[in-house]
Amino acid sequence: MSFQDILLGTPTWVWVLLAVLVSRGMKAMKGGTAPLSKLGIVPALFVGWGLLHLLSDPATGWDTALMWVAGGVLGAGLGVALAKRSGMTVDRVRRTITLPGSAVPLVLILLTFAMKFRIGFEMATTPHIGVDSTFIVLNGLVSGAVAGIFAGRFLIYWLALRPAVEPVLERS
Repeated sequence: MSFQDILLGTPTWVWVLLAVLVSRGMKAMKGGTAPLSKLGIVPALFVGWGLLHLLSDPATGWDTALMWVAGGVLGAGLGVALAKRSGMTVDRVRRTITLPGSAVPLVLILLTFAMKFRIGFEMATTPHIGVDSTFIVLNGLVSGAVAGIFAGRFLIYWLALRPAVEPVLERS
């Protein structure tokens, strides 16, 4: 199979998704200020993509779903740590978060896309690979971990924008 066959045989929605993800990753490299809703786009895409795979792939079973959740939990822990060390600043009045530029989101996006593309290619072109449960479960683990990293980062942003707790009683 030629490279051109692979490109032409790939559904259009895959290239649209790649363009959206790369544009978000490029914006993250520049840093800037964004509302929470914009910061939720990439986590939502990766969580949705992972869940879609879990629900639509006939080879996916409970073992894959459990590994996706386990990967998500581990990834969320890493995402929380990355977000806490990111140097973000919060404007609760405007409900925005300012993040310094970072290549981490773009690298994660590209690595995940490449992995998912390769797995999709192998699944589409190698009939027996769909029954290799180790392959399917590993895909679930990695997919969950990446979704978890983005979700963990988003959780810290969301928590940072919560209103400050005001004391109930003030002492005079």
